[in-house]
Amino acid sequence: YQQGIMDSLSDRKVKRTVLMCSAQIGKSEILLNMAGYIISYSPAPVLVMLPTLSMAQAWSKERLAPMCRDTHILRGKIKDPRSRDANNTTLSKQFPGGFLSIVASNSPASISSRPVKYVLMDEVSRFGETSEGSSVELGIKRTTAFPNAKVVMVSTPTIKDHCQIETQWEMSNKQEYYVPCHHCNHMQTLKWERVIYDEDNL
Repeated sequence: YQQGIMDSLSDRKVKRTVLMCSAQIGKSEILLNMAGYIISYSPAPVLVMLPTLSMAQAWSKERLAPMCRDTHILRGKIKDPRSRDANNTTLSKQFPGGFLSIVASNSPASISSRPVKYVLMDEVSRFGETSEGSSVELGIKRTTAFPNAKVVMVSTPTIKDHCQIETQWEMSNKQEYYVPCHHCNHMQTLKWERVIYDEDNL
């Protein structure tokens, strides 16, 4: 199910991708794949937004760093922060042709520091308002200098009608993932009430 989503990330006609779905199905992995794609094949300035500073630091250390270390094509493109390179810290990564800035959505100063071609937002439902307005809109504004910019937003939804990822999804073309019925192969969206299982055989 991730293939179509990731295809949209490299489609030049798609300017904004919004993914609203359940927890633990690979949303953050899709963002990591996008970051790796940019570093390897489409280098440019990148802004990665997470709800808090601690989440931004954790994403950099626990997700981005291992990917760059263990993926052959990325290895060596970003120096290890322990090298005392001022251009590479936990929240700021430079690579040939671009940089990756990892920020907390509740820090408008960090978001608005410089223009970027790509904005990758994780856990958008947990973004709040800042003293300068919506952190989502602040992030989007960073791309105005790039006519071929791309914004990617992913999140699990929270309270219906009071959720930022739902608001963004409502402005999209609202594509849904379809799966075949096991009995008749009719394609349908997966609804919990249609999931039938035998509790004794779990």
